[in-house]
Amino acid sequence: MNQPELGKKILELRLAKGLTQTELAEKSKVSLRTIQRIELAEVTPRSFSIKSIFSVLEFDFYNTIVPNESEKTSSLKNWIINLFNLKIHTMKKLSFLTILFLIAFLLNSKNESHAQSINGWFKTGSKAKSYEVGLNSAASKTGKKCAYIKSVEENINGFGALMQRCDAKNYLGKRVKMTAYIKAENVKNWSGMWLRVDSKYSKKSLSFDNMRDRPIKGTTDWVKCEIILNVPKESSTLNYGVLLNGEGEVFFDRVSFEILGDITAEVKINVPEKPANIDFEE
Repeated sequence: MNQPELGKKILELRLAKGLTQTELAEKSKVSLRTIQRIELAEVTPRSFSIKSIFSVLEFDFYNTIVPNESEKTSSLKNWIINLFNLKIHTMKKLSFLTILFLIAFLLNSKNESHAQSINGWFKTGSKAKSYEVGLNSAASKTGKKCAYIKSVEENINGFGALMQRCDAKNYLGKRVKMTAYIKAENVKNWSGMWLRVDSKYSKKSLSFDNMRDRPIKGTTDWVKCEIILNVPKESSTLNYGVLLNGEGEVFFDRVSFEILGDITAEVKINVPEKPANIDFEE
């Protein structure tokens, strides 16, 4: 991951968690100006700054998903070269720990060739490094490809998630239904689809559902999941995906969104005038 990509990733993760630059600075003990310059790709951060920031964002830097091993290796080599060029041309001091950190990441990339990139999606969660995500054709609901997230460690006390987000502008003031299919294998704790609507004015979520009250457990065939949430006019983004708490593996496919109507619109329910088919013979 080169420096501009690092800045973009930090910005992406910060927005996904609903944090302002000031809040991230306070939690990570990194100065606000440094956070701003990292996101603008104006500065090369030291190793302890990277670790502190990603710790707050609950993102495992070593398990960052890139398209393939060669791209990761090439990208990091270029970043290291740029770091030395920066030192030569600007006479800035470069932390020895930073160099070691990058070299360790470069060497570690050879052990991560199994990880796959999923265009438009990224891995997150309280224990993101304990999970692997990728694509699978054999288990797909559609017969093409589906996404999966599975545990790669034991006794996980936390969760991993595959997520995406989009601008809420096309859904403002609407009631939205998210639909997808989940298939589970040996899920010890629970899993589920999730959808969160974030505010543009504060870090709080305006509406949220992660199926915690109707979890998917154990081993199941494909299960159709639905979440219906309001998207108020002050919404900023829709954040959504699939999560896995504890060990197991889940497959995720056929995600879709549907606008059901305005938030204030009356929901019409067809109610019969009198009881019907109460003997179940019709």
